[in-house]
Amino acid sequence: MLRYRQGPASDPFYELYRSPGWLTDFDPPRPFPFWLNLELTNRCQLDCLFCSRQKSRRPLGDLSLETARLLVEEARDRSSAAGFVGVRFTGWGEPLLHPRAGEIAALVKEAGLKLKIYTNGLALTPGLMDRFIDLEVDDLQFSLQGLTPAQYEFNRRGAAFGRLRANLELAARRRGAAARPFLSVLTSTLADEARQADPELFIQDMLALADKVAVDLTNLNFVADQGRVKPFLERQSTGLTRGRCVDVFLALEIKYDGLIQICGQDAEGRPDHSLGRLGEVSLAEAWLSAKMNERRQRVGRDLEHAALPVCRNCYHNTTKYDLFKNRPGPA
Repeated sequence: MLRYRQGPASDPFYELYRSPGWLTDFDPPRPFPFWLNLELTNRCQLDCLFCSRQKSRRPLGDLSLETARLLVEEARDRSSAAGFVGVRFTGWGEPLLHPRAGEIAALVKEAGLKLKIYTNGLALTPGLMDRFIDLEVDDLQFSLQGLTPAQYEFNRRGAAFGRLRANLELAARRRGAAARPFLSVLTSTLADEARQADPELFIQDMLALADKVAVDLTNLNFVADQGRVKPFLERQSTGLTRGRCVDVFLALEIKYDGLIQICGQDAEGRPDHSLGRLGEVSLAEAWLSAKMNERRQRVGRDLEHAALPVCRNCYHNTTKYDLFKNRPGPA
């Protein structure tokens, strides 16, 4: 489910979502990814029910400015030929915990690149929000789980809904009439939660503050071996089917230490899911490598998800982009 306060054309990535190569006409792959998913840190202040981070044994660390510059410089140099290249702050930690998140955002925006920041919202400060406004960050997305305060705090252990709500209000208030950042809210739900609460009520409540609100189904399959999800797993997995993976045609994942990965679902940095390290291999070389092309064939065309350790738990059950799949005309 996806709703806009002022219609889909208000989305800063509206033209991208309608373009050839996004979700539908993506094969053969373009010469450079649409998105570079950049992990600023793998530190997080929460212990979320659904998150694969609980299984990771990777050392904790933060992205260096040197690694950030390597990524930004190549993305900038490739952007004119590629048509669109954007950076998303995401990964297995909370980006706003990085002590230099504002500086890294500035590197991206000063290079003329689009920037989307995913955040749990709890570390947002007035100063950081003002920096994002000054930089005209394209999209600041608050990620939640559940449809009610109680559901949110059950799923996002260590979080307080009141604090999240206050920071979302802070973002909306300080942005005021400015065009950017666009403010998004994404939540996902357990099957039981969706029956106990009305998604439309959640959407309408959040649209008083945000420009876009989406509701999806939480995927627990990546943490299916964790005892605390077992009471929910059977009902959560009913009806899930595998389709062609689109991520392998859209984005690369870059960890805080420069490791380039096939997609963002691997919390552990598995060698079979890795394409080299930034500085030793370029993003373009990783993107068009034999290993990446083999993965595109296996999960993007042949549906061999079950044979691959990371991919076997991946189901593309989202409906939030259905709005764009029919290529709507200008609003």
